[in-house]
Amino acid sequence: MVSIKEVLSLERFSNFKLINNKADLSREITSVDITETPDVKDYTSQNTLMLTTAMNFRDDQEALIHFIDELNSVPVAALGIKLSRFLHTIDDKVIKHADALGFPLIEIPENWKLGQATHSISTYISKNETEKLYYALEVQQRMNSMLIKEFSVERMLNQLSQFLRLPLILVNPFYKVEVTSNDFNNNQKLLKENMRYFNTVYLPEKEHLNVDFNSKIAVFEVRAFSYFPYYLIVSNLETISYPFSHLAIEQAINSLSFALYKDSRIRATEQEDVNLLFSSLINTTEGSPISLESNPEFFERYHLIDSSYYKVIICGIDPGSEIENSEYVSERYQLTFEWLQSVLVTLDPNISIFGFGDSNKFAILLQDKHEYYEAYCRHLQQEYKKFFKESLSFGIGNEVSDFTQIHSSFLEALETFDLSKKDGMTEFLEVYRPRNFEELLQLLPQDKVRPFVHSTLGDLAFPSNTKDKELKKTLQIYMDNQCDITKTSNEIFVHRNTVKYRINKCEEMLKVNVMDPVHSLNIRLALFISQHIQND
Repeated sequence: MVSIKEVLSLERFSNFKLINNKADLSREITSVDITETPDVKDYTSQNTLMLTTAMNFRDDQEALIHFIDELNSVPVAALGIKLSRFLHTIDDKVIKHADALGFPLIEIPENWKLGQATHSISTYISKNETEKLYYALEVQQRMNSMLIKEFSVERMLNQLSQFLRLPLILVNPFYKVEVTSNDFNNNQKLLKENMRYFNTVYLPEKEHLNVDFNSKIAVFEVRAFSYFPYYLIVSNLETISYPFSHLAIEQAINSLSFALYKDSRIRATEQEDVNLLFSSLINTTEGSPISLESNPEFFERYHLIDSSYYKVIICGIDPGSEIENSEYVSERYQLTFEWLQSVLVTLDPNISIFGFGDSNKFAILLQDKHEYYEAYCRHLQQEYKKFFKESLSFGIGNEVSDFTQIHSSFLEALETFDLSKKDGMTEFLEVYRPRNFEELLQLLPQDKVRPFVHSTLGDLAFPSNTKDKELKKTLQIYMDNQCDITKTSNEIFVHRNTVKYRINKCEEMLKVNVMDPVHSLNIRLALFISQHIQND
């Protein structure tokens, strides 16, 4: 864009004089117009250089102050006045008011007609914009050529940096430096200065900041992903020379976005092959048909190593309160995977991450023992919320010592995760524990176990009369005391003979010897189950 300062610095407009000293000369001009009416506010475009003879204000410069206020609110770039026609001088209070607003007042020379000034400035702006357009197209052609030649993102950034003659930094969606131009190889001070601006100035205010081409540093979003952008930091922007423009940087950013997206899809496709192998490992109890010990190179390609320690952790994204569209879910999955990979590999390069057919879950495989892995999972839960609006939960399986047992640790971790999720928990970290019989019983439908209770206990399954209830209670305590008559009689406060009688009665009703190991186990199970299910 052309600024007031640029126009006034040109030789052809050297007779145009700035009337007020505190004007903002960085204001941009996109068009030029002429008016002699004071009510043009609603019919004027932003960044217009407005020219006038000010004939309506020759006897009332107070009204000129109001006119300036209205133009500034549009905002108009500046007001050019041909003083020689009617006003001849501008009152001090008008100049002071314009200074307070930073609003430029420009004197149009007597030998310039307003139409001539309009044509000359408009022609310059048009030519200027045309040259900038050609420059932007050249940038686009160069970037597209690099895309076709499959240049890496790093090489593209360095080529762009050389072409623009500006230091460039590409920051990933997790606010870490992805690539820098060669300018920073021997200038860590400049790199730190740029990242300090990014973290302390840009990020807290990015919703309200506009790019200022007169500043030293500017940040542009690179939308390789719709919801999780990269960022291009351009340094030494104040040294940029004509015909650089916002359009040129936009063309470069579009090409970078495509290159980043392409690289991401390539990584995702490669990961799908890795995920397929992992799925085959967790879906078989016989291990891989290919021996890990005999083919270590094959498995290294899939991030698997020979070890005496394996542990699977299921990491899941907790559901949000809002309805999620498919594009967001897909991007979140890909970016969460890349984020987990970057932070976990930093901790231990032998930690592997796999997808297994669920857009909200990941399997983390530890292949070395880590004493503080639970604490690190807690750390991940906190860090994740800095970049994503959801939270993470973890289900942790037991360690196994053999590669062929990975499926066991995986199933334990997945079961732990799913049970905690079923209970409505979020942002949890749960370690697998074996289920007791009561928990296993809850997995079976009552209509499947009730026939077993009836066939084993008969009328004692769900007794309705007092006599049968006493018999069942005595049998229960007798079995709990390992068929010890004395302990049973002491517990229910009856004579030993009474206990014997009741047990004999139970055996008559059940038609089995309760001391028999097989029948004893069935009776114990049936008694336990009858206490935990409802009788229809």
